[in-house]
Amino acid sequence: MSPIELLEDVKSRFTPLLHREAEKLEALLLQALRAYQDRAGYIQKIRVTDNATNVPKPNDFLALIGASDKQGDMVYSDDFGTDITLEYSWNTKSPVTVSYIANLADLDLKTGIVPPEIVGVVSNYLEALIAIPNYDRIRRVSIAGKVDASTIPDENTLNQRKLDLELDMSARRAILPGVTIYGAGGN
Repeated sequence: MSPIELLEDVKSRFTPLLHREAEKLEALLLQALRAYQDRAGYIQKIRVTDNATNVPKPNDFLALIGASDKQGDMVYSDDFGTDITLEYSWNTKSPVTVSYIANLADLDLKTGIVPPEIVGVVSNYLEALIAIPNYDRIRRVSIAGKVDASTIPDENTLNQRKLDLELDMSARRAILPGVTIYGAGGN
């Protein structure tokens, strides 16, 4: 699912949607993706099977975590500009897995892919972000039209929902994979 498809799905949850200016909704979408990235992070992996020493960084690369071989032994890795450099030892067993933190905030809104595992959390958070200004507008229209606004969620309730979702994201924090420095062939 692309970020725009995720936004369209969340927009369909609102009846009515008064806070519907495209640029404002896209800004909230980016805020939701950044919040997940900052609070939880998302680990991506690439597999290197050809013993390459310079691996081009993926488009969604944010930060290098590390690399390990087939046995889970550490492979020295470093981030050098456009490439990830790998240094193999005599006992490195192919394939090598390079782990990195994905940059969710810079996903292309139309063609990028939101990882399926996080769609639900990001959608719920985006819904909470949209609900705050949307219900504010609904409340103002109701009051201006002298309609009972007591059933409309108040700002405190909506902000608490947002905070609860932020705690949920933090609880999902990406766990960095462990590697062994001395493997089966090491001392």
